[in-house]
Amino acid sequence: MRRVAGYSIVAMAAMAAVIGLAGIKWYVWDIVISEAGAPDRSMLFWGLPILFLSLAAIGAAIGLSVFARQLLGAGPH
Repeated sequence: MRRVAGYSIVAMAAMAAVIGLAGIKWYVWDIVISEAGAPDRSMLFWGLPILFLSLAAIGAAIGLSVFARQLLGAGPH
């Protein structure tokens, strides 16, 4: 049962990492770089919640992967 829970947590960590990286990519590439010369740069401000949620998702992915590593017994003994 621990093994199933550990691999489920690994899958959740991977999903959180993908969501976080996609959100960071969206903000940096689509907002900061693509709208560099645009006269209306308000999306730099309005996109910040997505950026912060993406950073939180990356943090959650790191925490979940550490927890899964301990649960699966791959950590230091």
